[in-house]
Amino acid sequence: MKELDAEGILLRDANSDDMPSMLEIFNEAVLNSTATFEHNPQTLEQRMKWFSNHSGRFPIVVAEVQGRVVGYCSLSSFRGSSGYASTAESSVYVHRDFRERGIGSTLMHEILHRARQLGYHAIVACIGGENDRSIKLHEKLGFKFSGRLEQVGHKFGRWQDDVFYVLIIVGSDAPVKKGE
Repeated sequence: MKELDAEGILLRDANSDDMPSMLEIFNEAVLNSTATFEHNPQTLEQRMKWFSNHSGRFPIVVAEVQGRVVGYCSLSSFRGSSGYASTAESSVYVHRDFRERGIGSTLMHEILHRARQLGYHAIVACIGGENDRSIKLHEKLGFKFSGRLEQVGHKFGRWQDDVFYVLIIVGSDAPVKKGE
């Protein structure tokens, strides 16, 4: 899909050529935020392995501004069990220089549209408890707070909480079989 919105944001499926830009965005979050509890920047090889697990039912969408990848959003397997085949976990990352411009929201709208097309029933977001920007974004999109896991991660010298938000997709009552 290629769609240029009013803000000049082009949305499209990610490809392997995007991985260096996506790696830069992810590693900045690793080093400077609680968007992920990873401590160590990842290598291109590690992110390529992650990328290879995304296709079909697990899309990755990138946002481009003037030919530059400035953010990405993905759906990933939730728990890997057949009982969770109708549930996916969402992730969204935006380059630090492009935050607060609606890119995260634009990406999330697209990935939720894809989730509906793919027949998902629920989308789960696991958010670092201090990540107020992501919490507000998910609440704005209709995700509901579903629980807090206290002090389950450790980053920046202190214990961190995870909060879970869930969006039930209306009209998606039929369960998906694993492998579809």
